[in-house]
Amino acid sequence: MVSLRVQPTYSGKWARSLIVLVAVLTARADLSSAQSLTRAESLKIAESFIQHRWQSSAKNVRHGKDADGVEVHTPDREGGHGDPLSECWIPDAENIGVAYKWGGNDSPKSFSAGIRAGKAGGDVYTSEKRRRGDKAVSADAVGVDCSGFICHCWKLTARYSTNSLSSICQKLSSPDVLEAADIMNQPNGHVLLFVKWLNAEKKRAVFYEAAPFSKTLASDRDLSEMTAAGYQPLRYRHIRD
Repeated sequence: MVSLRVQPTYSGKWARSLIVLVAVLTARADLSSAQSLTRAESLKIAESFIQHRWQSSAKNVRHGKDADGVEVHTPDREGGHGDPLSECWIPDAENIGVAYKWGGNDSPKSFSAGIRAGKAGGDVYTSEKRRRGDKAVSADAVGVDCSGFICHCWKLTARYSTNSLSSICQKLSSPDVLEAADIMNQPNGHVLLFVKWLNAEKKRAVFYEAAPFSKTLASDRDLSEMTAAGYQPLRYRHIRD
C-alpha cells in the first residue's frame, strides 16, 4: 500500500493535490498487487460455490431480529421469504449451493463452518437492507452476496461492491463481446458472472450468480432485458485467457 502523509502546514490546493496523488498511487498499488487468473480458474471457483453441498438443521433457520436488532430472513423453503422456493434450502437435509446473505463474503468452507456452528443459513435481500447498507448486515448469518461472489471468483483480496467493481474493470463496448468470467453489472444493484452464449445470435446466455432470494446458481438470461435494466458489460483487468 502506498502511503503519503499530509503535513498540517499544508493547506488549500497543496493539501488537495497531495490527497489526490495519494488516491491515485493507492489505486495503482492495489491493481499491481491484484492476482491474475485465467477465465477457466474463475469459472472453477464459481462452480465450487454452486455445487457446494452442506447439511442444514433447524438451528440454521432465522426469521426475525438477531442479537443486534438486524432483521434476518433465511432463504429456507419453509420460511416463505425466498424465491423461487425450488431454489431455496430445506432444513434437516443436504442442500446444494451457498445461501445468499446480504453483505456476505463467505467461501464455501467458511459457510459450512458457520452452518455447523448454528449460524443462520443466509439472509435474503430487501429494499430496507439496500437502504441501510452495511448496518443491515447480520453477524449471525453466513453466506455470500452477489458482489462478494464475484470477488471470490476473481480472487480479489479487497471487497468491491456493484458501485466500485467498475474501478478495476474495462468497460466493454457491447454485451456481444462478453467472454467467460466477464460480468454484467448493475450499479447499486446486482452483478452476474458470464459463462457462455446459448445461441449464435448472442441474445441469451448462461450466468453464474448469487441470487438475492436464494443461493449461488446458474441462470439463463436475456441480454436485451439486462441492458434495458441498466446492466453494463465489464471485464476484470487481470483476467487471462
